[in-house]
Amino acid sequence: MKLALCCLLASVAVYAQTSDPAAESAPAIVQAPETGTLSFKGRVLEKGTQLPMKDINVFLLPQKLKAQTDSSGDFSFENLAPGSYQLIVNLSGYKKLEKDIALDSETKKLKHYIEKETYLSFETTVVGQKQKRDQTQKTLTQEQFLGMPGSGGDPVKAVQNLPGVNRVQGFSSQVVVQGGEPKDTSYHIDGHDIPIVFHFGGLTSVVMPEALGQVDYLSAGYGADFSRATGGIIGLITRNPEPGERKKKSFFFADNLKLGGLYEAQIDEKSDFLISARASYIGLFLGAVAKDREDFNLTVAPEFYDITGIYNRRLDEKQSLKVITLASRDTLAFVLKEPLKTDPAFRGRFYNETQFYRFIPQWTYKVDSETQYKVSLGVGQNQTLVDLGEQYLNIRTNVMTFRAEGEKVLSPTWTSQLGVDNLYGDGTAKIKLVQPRSDGGVSNPFSSSEVKERSTYTKFINTGLYNRHEFKLGDWTLTPGLRVDRFKATNETYLTPRLATKYNIDPSLALKIAGGRYYQPSEGQEQDILFGNPNIRAPRADHLTFGFEKDFRGSSDSGLTWQTSYFDKWLDQLVVQSSAQVERDGVLVDENFNNSGRGRAYGVENQIKWNNVFWDVWLSYTWSESFRWSDRIAKYKHEYDQTHNFNLVAAKKLENNWKVSGRFRYVTGNPYTPIVGGTFDADNDVYLPQRGSFYSERYTDFYQADLRIDKKWIYDEEIWTLYLDIQNVLNTKNSESIEYSFNYKNKEFISGLPFLPAFGVKGEF
Repeated sequence: MKLALCCLLASVAVYAQTSDPAAESAPAIVQAPETGTLSFKGRVLEKGTQLPMKDINVFLLPQKLKAQTDSSGDFSFENLAPGSYQLIVNLSGYKKLEKDIALDSETKKLKHYIEKETYLSFETTVVGQKQKRDQTQKTLTQEQFLGMPGSGGDPVKAVQNLPGVNRVQGFSSQVVVQGGEPKDTSYHIDGHDIPIVFHFGGLTSVVMPEALGQVDYLSAGYGADFSRATGGIIGLITRNPEPGERKKKSFFFADNLKLGGLYEAQIDEKSDFLISARASYIGLFLGAVAKDREDFNLTVAPEFYDITGIYNRRLDEKQSLKVITLASRDTLAFVLKEPLKTDPAFRGRFYNETQFYRFIPQWTYKVDSETQYKVSLGVGQNQTLVDLGEQYLNIRTNVMTFRAEGEKVLSPTWTSQLGVDNLYGDGTAKIKLVQPRSDGGVSNPFSSSEVKERSTYTKFINTGLYNRHEFKLGDWTLTPGLRVDRFKATNETYLTPRLATKYNIDPSLALKIAGGRYYQPSEGQEQDILFGNPNIRAPRADHLTFGFEKDFRGSSDSGLTWQTSYFDKWLDQLVVQSSAQVERDGVLVDENFNNSGRGRAYGVENQIKWNNVFWDVWLSYTWSESFRWSDRIAKYKHEYDQTHNFNLVAAKKLENNWKVSGRFRYVTGNPYTPIVGGTFDADNDVYLPQRGSFYSERYTDFYQADLRIDKKWIYDEEIWTLYLDIQNVLNTKNSESIEYSFNYKNKEFISGLPFLPAFGVKGEF
């Protein structure tokens, strides 16, 4: 399904890499001497994908005739005499095609298939101007994240192999950028916010990977066109449906957890579409295991589905319309027949449902080679439902996002962009929950906390305006930017400058520096008048990063690249919990939250990539420290502080379309706040935890090895793949959480993900 990449590689390779048995100076089409009246026509396609191989040379021996294919892969030889001929196509990166042709009459147009030498690589590929727009941006193409071991082909999980990305303790696959928190990272699809990026917190992301062209990762010092995140940005970029001459194509897959498929087709000469869908059936297995247990009954097993649709229409030579639709839903329900060990009062039914949909039309108008406009609108709804027996949370939100940008090339050295980035929404919330105190990551049991109930209607408007410029001055590239954000909920307006610069010391060595100021709106519960503080302000972060990148490959596609950088983030106005009471409207109430939190995260990132025809190797290593403190709490290691983060990813391409790949990951254990004892609360018949110093102890270091084996069968008009993807192949017992006894005198470390194999099949047609 790697349509865009295949077309690009095929067209580029023609001019530099096509072998010619005849003289290279021969014309594109050489006609045979008029010794006959027969013609020989054909079409050259890529084996398996059926992509037309355009602008490549086709040879006919023994006469040493040459023809060139057109955009449909068609070629023709005229004025041939009856007899025996040999058709030859010899293109770099593909297996040589040699076919004997017996010509005794007028032939029909035949299809001829050429096969790639290798498949399933995640090597570095040439990226376009859009990917180079932000100097601090790292991009994974579809080919890269689909073949990344340890990620199951998931684009967001693949990002976790990049430097500066820390792991979340437990079973979550959320992204933690450079010592921040999961909530500090914003997720977009084609520039529009998406509220949930993973099914069940980490099983797989909510967009079919094959519907995406790339995933962008922006960390410290990203540009002015995005904001409302103090940590980083994960951008999912959809691809355009491009069935090409095939008019339609499809694939399906199934493994032991889920199944799905994608279909794309040409509607007419100007319109194409694709639609994909996935669903889990893990609930069938879990339901059978957990049904009617003495202490636990799974009434609704974990289920999810997602749907992605893309419609693309070329309105005219200058205008195009693209429409994206997304829908996702997760459900889980169980009955806890026995009370929790840490809270005897907590038992009963648990039900969780999350769902959202988005409808995103995009209009692009290219006035000329120097001016273009893009306008897009995102409309949708988010819903979260949590039922904890006596407690519940039901939030429904209507959302509209709007982005518009004009880009103008003012001179050969100066490009300017002006844009708006707005978020509008309203929603209702019905809440009946306890208000536990969780300073230091230790909460009191539910039964010992006050239950608060509230129904509310909220509107929120976040408006952004940005202007960025790019100046190319010899070996220097300077990118200043300025952004204005207005957060209506807290009545705040912020002006945030950004600046990035790049200096090409020589063609293979570049120095990069970037920095800026960033604000992130506080969360809804933090602003709530009952559960939070309506006077809360937006957290702030100041970013600085500098480093260099070195390309040792020269003019070759194989070899070594190296990137290293230092980052430093200063955090202020962080929202922290408060046990104080304040006067509000003449009444003394709980403050709940305030903005006294501060922090700092800094470190050094390194990434080395090496590849040749048969090997792809990625190595990333990050050393970092992350701290937090507030007016009433002294400086301490942050919950997501991970001093060492090492990833080694390697893939070996074997004969007969076999591939073996693996990942080894080592991460310093996360800090946690120990519980040193418990005191009995007679009123609630429960022990209350007594905590030690904030995040003064660490879990054991994390080790995990993953293994993946792929086997492809390439036929003329289809490709079949069998794969075995094993996470934690060594069954390492990593400590991910702690379970205490009812009186907190004893504790037990709970291991995380065990040996987990996924076996599946994929067919492409």
